[in-house]
Amino acid sequence: MKIRTVTVGIPDAFSQEQLQFAVDLNRRCQSRFESHGYEVQTTRVNSQAWDAISSVDQVLELDHRVVELGGEFFSLGTIFPRHPQTPAHLSLVSDIISQSRTLFTSATVTTPDQQIGWEAAEKTAAAITQIAHKTDGGLGNLRFAAIMNCPPNTPFFPAAYWQDEGFNLGIGWQAADLVYDAFVDAPNLTIASERLKMSMEQEGKQIAALTEEIAKEAGIRFVGLDVSPAPMGVESIASAIEAQLSGRFGERGTLTVVAAITWVLDSLDLPRCGYSGLMLPVLEDEVLGNRSDEGCFNLDSLLLYSAVCGTGLDTIPIPGDASISQICGILTDVASLSIRWGKPLSARLFPVPGLSAGELTRFDSPYLTNTTVMAL
Repeated sequence: MKIRTVTVGIPDAFSQEQLQFAVDLNRRCQSRFESHGYEVQTTRVNSQAWDAISSVDQVLELDHRVVELGGEFFSLGTIFPRHPQTPAHLSLVSDIISQSRTLFTSATVTTPDQQIGWEAAEKTAAAITQIAHKTDGGLGNLRFAAIMNCPPNTPFFPAAYWQDEGFNLGIGWQAADLVYDAFVDAPNLTIASERLKMSMEQEGKQIAALTEEIAKEAGIRFVGLDVSPAPMGVESIASAIEAQLSGRFGERGTLTVVAAITWVLDSLDLPRCGYSGLMLPVLEDEVLGNRSDEGCFNLDSLLLYSAVCGTGLDTIPIPGDASISQICGILTDVASLSIRWGKPLSARLFPVPGLSAGELTRFDSPYLTNTTVMAL
């Protein structure tokens, strides 16, 4: 059982004192979790900085400070639609991502009155295209996403943005192994789901109690546990799902298993935050990548699964020559699902320069596997 992220939220991204506090607290949290037998993969700092951002240089100085302090990942928060500065802020994103080392951000493309922010969606699609051509192989889009109806204080990046009265602390676990262990020998999906609920609540209560203790000592608020099973490489959510399928992920029955896992996540008696849904990140899950190679599912399949499960379209490699209008269409499709079902979704798309549908990606990143580019 691994902790994917320990995320500290701070009110003022540009405060040296607050940044130092967050980095120090992350180190203490990591040490405490590891002393209790948990591997902590990353520590992160979350903020909502865009109201104070006026230039790329200003943000790159923040990136420099994060690196100096030994911070790993820092979220600038989200750019909301229909604000006077939204177009100007979105025009900065590609330079910020391409020139920084630790910074993540997102653009929200749904409005509080549950409409699509059309201008924000188009400019977000343009930013995705620009990042693809300004970073090696388009890898910069790992740190940028379009988000829809995502709540504040989510521990997972790039969707994270701070909104609170003070500092806070959130946890995102990995937990794909819990799904696999519950499903692999279960005689049917009902028993598998019951097993999963039991194991997640048992593990989650231990993690929550430990985090509450840390937060209380630090005098800050524990916002909860994002219970999304987050796969990574060989720790595959697709393998877990296949344990209750007669075939491969993407074939008939997949939607049913996906919905069952989502039911378990919704029913957990735990302090939850963030997505708390099923993640299907194609470039982060080795078996998902293999099934994509084999043609077991496509972009429309993943949209369908998003209607009953988790986080939307995550780490999807698409052709490098995808147009802004094509990318915008994908974003608004995800936004329409989010609005219709009132659920947090996101889209993290990777146009891969020089590659067409069916060609193999060549990312060199510890966080990504490689698979074939998906057709639009």
